[in-house]
Amino acid sequence: MRACISLLFGSLLVAAAPVHAETVDQAYQGALGAYYKGDYAGAAEGLERLEALPLRHAALYYNLGCAYFRLGQLGRAIYNFERALALEPSSVDAAHNLEVVRRIVGRKVKDVLKGVQQQSLVDSWLRGMESGGWWTLFLVLWWSMFAMLFALRFVKAGPARAGVIAVNSFVALLAFVAALFLAGRIHLDRATHDGILLPERVEVREGPTPSARSTFKLHAGHRVRLEGESAGWVRIRLPNGLEGWVKRQDVGVL
Repeated sequence: MRACISLLFGSLLVAAAPVHAETVDQAYQGALGAYYKGDYAGAAEGLERLEALPLRHAALYYNLGCAYFRLGQLGRAIYNFERALALEPSSVDAAHNLEVVRRIVGRKVKDVLKGVQQQSLVDSWLRGMESGGWWTLFLVLWWSMFAMLFALRFVKAGPARAGVIAVNSFVALLAFVAALFLAGRIHLDRATHDGILLPERVEVREGPTPSARSTFKLHAGHRVRLEGESAGWVRIRLPNGLEGWVKRQDVGVL
């Protein structure tokens, strides 16, 4: 685990929030001071107060990750190292620490996922290709349709012309279907976010209530897709298609 980064953070905060510059800078330095004294709980509390202002800065998230790692809260450590990398992808220290924590979690627990749900054919197609791929497919079909319409100018009446019309109609239908999938994929991308599970163990339930049956468990730091929210619960989805509900407080949104 590499050391925390404090250089230049205070001056950057001064530039970002001139009205509260002194207070913010003092709070940040106080949190770092608590960290270096071994008061990791105090450091995390101080940094969380700054994050709630809200402040978004890679060094803030990085230092939060360090503090939570020292406290043994590995899910929160992973979450904050991920947030630091989202703002500063070139951060070697954040990438290194994230890898270290994920290795530790991997040695401690192994998730056993039983009863993987079967996706519908439409759902698997929709999720099987990114929006860029659906755009490409739609445009190829669209321009192919117009190319065949142009070609009809040079095809005389008869079986050949009827064949071109039939193929063109089929391509037009495919273009319409591709447009529907493209619209669905764009909506899915806008409506969903990634998240990191924070507690050491998380019960995933069939519905958004504590009384719903627990279907499987996941460990801290697991990356999931967030696809819905209801009364303090969020619906998560795993890459294998398995879904369920967890408490909103148990997930850090990226």
